[in-house]
Amino acid sequence: MPILPTESLESAVQDALTRARAARDAFCSLGATTDPTEAVQAFDRIGLPIDRVRGWCSLYAMAHPEDSVRERCEACVRQLSAFGTELSLDTELFAGLLRLEGATGLDAEEQRLVTQALRDFRRSGVDREQATRERVTALRAELVELGQTFDRNIVEGGREVRFEGGHDDLAGLPEDFLAAHPQAEDGSVTLSTDPSVRAPFLTYQQDEGHRRKYLEAALSRATPENLEVLPKLIARRAELAGLLGYSSWADYVTEENMSRSGANVRTFLEDLVARLEMRRGQELDEYLELKREVTPDAQDVQEWDRFFLLERGRRERCGADSREARRYFPVRETLQGCLETVERVFAVEIAREPQAAVWHESVEAFAVLRDGQVVARFYLDLYPRDGKFKHACMSSQHQGLSGLQIPEASLLCNFTRATESDPGYMAHEQVTTLFHEFGHLMHHLLAGEHRFLAFSGISTEWDFVEVPSQFFEEWAWEPEVLQRFAKHPETAEPIPTDMIERMRRADEYGKAIEISVQLTYALLSLSLYEGGPAAQDPLQVMLGRKREAFPFPHVEGTAFVASFGHLHGYSAMYYTYLWSLAIAKDLREAFDGRLLDRELGARYVKQILAPGGSKDAADLVAGFLGRESNSEAFERWLAR
Repeated sequence: MPILPTESLESAVQDALTRARAARDAFCSLGATTDPTEAVQAFDRIGLPIDRVRGWCSLYAMAHPEDSVRERCEACVRQLSAFGTELSLDTELFAGLLRLEGATGLDAEEQRLVTQALRDFRRSGVDREQATRERVTALRAELVELGQTFDRNIVEGGREVRFEGGHDDLAGLPEDFLAAHPQAEDGSVTLSTDPSVRAPFLTYQQDEGHRRKYLEAALSRATPENLEVLPKLIARRAELAGLLGYSSWADYVTEENMSRSGANVRTFLEDLVARLEMRRGQELDEYLELKREVTPDAQDVQEWDRFFLLERGRRERCGADSREARRYFPVRETLQGCLETVERVFAVEIAREPQAAVWHESVEAFAVLRDGQVVARFYLDLYPRDGKFKHACMSSQHQGLSGLQIPEASLLCNFTRATESDPGYMAHEQVTTLFHEFGHLMHHLLAGEHRFLAFSGISTEWDFVEVPSQFFEEWAWEPEVLQRFAKHPETAEPIPTDMIERMRRADEYGKAIEISVQLTYALLSLSLYEGGPAAQDPLQVMLGRKREAFPFPHVEGTAFVASFGHLHGYSAMYYTYLWSLAIAKDLREAFDGRLLDRELGARYVKQILAPGGSKDAADLVAGFLGRESNSEAFERWLAR
């Protein structure tokens, strides 16, 4: 399908709503003698018109270059969300589906669809009294607006940090960074707190005072605005969970996940905190030793030292200098290498579509082919610009439906764009980010040949969603993969195997500290949503979780909770990254060094990715492994 024209956004949305309501009415009017399979399909197709416009509206709201279009798309998303709420509380629709429960003649997949849809209806409150349903409707509408405001404040709430000494104040930063941030007429340099600037600055900036000044600004993004929005977001979700019969929002959103409850998530996270305590302390002692090499009288390690000391330790203790390694990863060549790896691993062909319409001149369109047939399409929006989503994500434009539409999606990233004078060198962490997002993308695209929208694409449990993405990061470490495209800019020699091995060792350096940071985020995410509408102040909860797991003292006067975007999208479920990582490590060991084995890759696609949501995630993994997944591989990785 072509991209959604911005000049007809509202009319396209209205047309989709009209057709979806007509499909709803057609399902509700089906007689008792209707073939159950036809009825199940009719129910599933109600969402098809919405699927074809909502993804585009969501994408444009995050990435369209025009402010007015982003605003219009936010309004469209609110309309479409309101219709989704309307359907979820539609008692006539629920009654029509209820008649199909246990109907004879349904196959296992059709029965699964009915069972899960009825479950979702009940979790939405369709069987509650009218007053409750009305309050649920109002709360869901308010939550959409609050979430949009929270996200928008993060995009618009960045800070700028001025260094009066210009490039003299940027000692240690790579030459291409300095070239990309020239001095002003007065000799100063002003830097944004966007991730593409933040990561290199905090990694290479030698002056501790400058790192502190910069981090204080970066940790104050979206304040005070989101410190007002976030408590409302938390309170409304808590009220909604209570109306639906749950003790907390955390229990509500985890009930249908692999974890099953907020209590199980807390046990998982607290166990990891305890297991890492000793190693975290040892690593902090080593960080202090490293810091004293620069500042002999240093008494502690601060958060603004984190990336600087991590890089120093990797260089001195592991022999890996990221500035040296990044010269092997110019952005264009790295992207091409990633595309070729995708082709090889997933047995597809990827073709650029230079004539395709796009929403910005830097966006590229691609077709995915199998046996010469186009089976999917995707877009790459890889470079930063004002008003665009600041991090990296996959955005689904629409799901695939066998015989009707192919799946489409986009990747939004913020890498340095190549120019005639700047190849746009990527840190290896950015290379793994690219592979990570392609893991999401291929999951969505390769799970696009289903009879039912309900099971198409990434329709699995939320705490399984990060498995294919984290697993595909492994290919970004494979020498045979990297040496195909990572070439020295002057000699064109492939990246040396021993350099990759040193990078691997360096990736393990500071592991307990880095996992503890993730644990802090996961515990914060969970804790904010474990209470009722009168939950604690987010700032106080943040400080409590930092004392529990964060390796560094709190930076006074800052509030990173205001710019922690996952508190909207993932809400209580940031734990899913660590939960999914345990499964990804289990899969990695099962490949046993055969990441480029075509037969194994085909089986991975068939048994893990292609089923989409048609089976429980645990069953998908067990089918691939020949046993239930366990944490043994994860534990070996933690202990390494």
